[in-house]
Amino acid sequence: MTTKSNIRIVDIAKMAGVSVGTVDRILHNRGHVSEDKRERVEKILKEIDYQPNMVARFLASKKIYTLAAIIPTSTTGSYWELASEGISRAVQELSKFNIRLEYFHFDQYDRSSFVNASKKLLREKFDGAIIATLFGDHVIDLSKKLDHKEIPYAYIDSNISMQNNLFYFGGDSYVSGQIAAKLLIQEVGVNADLFFAHIKFKHSEISVQMKTRENGFMDYLRSSNYSGRLHHLELDPDKENEALHKLRVLLDEYQNTAIGGIVLNSRIYELVAMLDKLEKRYTSKVRLVGHDAIESNIKALKEGKVAYLLSQRPDTQGYDAVKALSNSLLFRQEYEKDNYMPIDILIKENIDYYKNYKL
Repeated sequence: MTTKSNIRIVDIAKMAGVSVGTVDRILHNRGHVSEDKRERVEKILKEIDYQPNMVARFLASKKIYTLAAIIPTSTTGSYWELASEGISRAVQELSKFNIRLEYFHFDQYDRSSFVNASKKLLREKFDGAIIATLFGDHVIDLSKKLDHKEIPYAYIDSNISMQNNLFYFGGDSYVSGQIAAKLLIQEVGVNADLFFAHIKFKHSEISVQMKTRENGFMDYLRSSNYSGRLHHLELDPDKENEALHKLRVLLDEYQNTAIGGIVLNSRIYELVAMLDKLEKRYTSKVRLVGHDAIESNIKALKEGKVAYLLSQRPDTQGYDAVKALSNSLLFRQEYEKDNYMPIDILIKENIDYYKNYKL
């Protein structure tokens, strides 16, 4: 017995009283077909709710889809290396569907580098793009130009509202900031002072993600009757003496009083490295919360130099963004626009299980 799930072109032809070739021409919209035969076939297709095998049709078409990924240049073990690994893994899995991808890298500390990478991307032809949203205004400008070209795109790392991106894959940066504040207050109390360490960033130039995390952090403090003082330190590890001096000046009055510190991106390990170079009396009361389970941060967590890490799975962000964009192009598959990663709270007692959960 023939059912809707296994109806073949030959079955449709018999029901419509036409040849197999006629049905094939109608399904693939090629060649001349009389209006009478077209109406008969389309009536049958409607009655049986015919759904073509999209995978088979695509494999037969041999069309190549090329994606662009504009993300920061990465170093070994860094956050952006993990994101790149996820992107590349998805592209490799989709290679049988003729998905290709080209990277456009930029310096995450240099806005002009992002602008230049965007210009290079726009000079070429792509079917879709993955965008790391560090520099908000410039990302919006790029997005508008992609809209004009009718090129679909997805955001990763942090979201930007009111844009026409098909998807966002990443953490909820605002909630991440709230969680970080809650954890830090639990460590040092609502009356203790806190400091933001901006590693290589000026506070006025922090990324979209960092600013959104800071907003969540501050809102949590306001809702918790926080009464301590807040400090912002701009620290450049390449200017070590200057950075260490700033830390000594700040921490001098906290040799017997707890103080909490946070880095709003993945570079808590750099703050730890600087604190390690200070005398013990400056650091014994410092409690730290950081972001992202990269190797350098995991080492600091295991050594007890960081109390908590919050992770948003950058590899999964990159992987899922490529898969969603590709499935949309290939098979018109639909997804929710905003796709949030779990916010994982990591401590030294559970970090090994987190790193080893994959088969």
